[in-house]
Amino acid sequence: MLLCLSVTGIILSAILLFFYARRYHSAIYLGLFFLTISLYGINQYVVLFSKSPFLIALIVTNISFTSYLIGPMLYWYIRSTLSDIPRLKWADLLHLLPMLVYLAAALPDMFTSFSYKMGIAKEIINDVGFLGTFKFTVLSEIFSNMAVYLSRPILALGYTLWSVAMLIRYWLQGKESRVLSGQFFMIRWLSVFLGFQLLLTVCHLTSMFRTFAEGSDVFFTLNALQFMSGFGMVGLLCSPIIFSRILFGMPRIPDSYFRKETM
Repeated sequence: MLLCLSVTGIILSAILLFFYARRYHSAIYLGLFFLTISLYGINQYVVLFSKSPFLIALIVTNISFTSYLIGPMLYWYIRSTLSDIPRLKWADLLHLLPMLVYLAAALPDMFTSFSYKMGIAKEIINDVGFLGTFKFTVLSEIFSNMAVYLSRPILALGYTLWSVAMLIRYWLQGKESRVLSGQFFMIRWLSVFLGFQLLLTVCHLTSMFRTFAEGSDVFFTLNALQFMSGFGMVGLLCSPIIFSRILFGMPRIPDSYFRKETM
């Protein structure tokens, strides 16, 4: 199921980027969000379930850095939707620092020979617990493997909570008489979208904590956390279809509305 959901997410991302991004620039961030979260899912599927040394050697380190973009893309999408200002400032590049740091730390492993990577992949297939001990990046020389692995979902959770706070602040600062019906629709969409993202992130992070505490079998057993994570992912992928009007952005209130109201 994880592979199917991830492939669906990539297709959804392609639709957003190729068909809607020109008219609705915030769709770029939404499309990249679905792309990065789907690549994270494919990475997990290949490493844990594929049993293919070739795929593991090809993917295990080479796309892991993209998972650090999940949070920034989510934040930029929510912010640009609420403010109707999709362009980025120079300061926004700071959000890319975690990804750049991980990428720099992973470069030595990325440039090792493919035969070496195949050997590591076979070790992973023989014992998934090997993932918790092998140092894929220079960061593992400084921090524990647990800290490196958990940094991805923790960062995503931090950005999710930040985005939720932005939405709540937007709602509390707005006056009901000055909100268009279309904006109520967008706020409902963002609430549902962030709700599924929060559910997915919290459940996945809890599963990873349990994996390090109890062993890798947690990821291979159907439990409540796995079910809720899957439900969150399905909800994320289905929500843009249910709320298809989101692709036209947040309706803005014309200045004439305020002049008319104050007369």
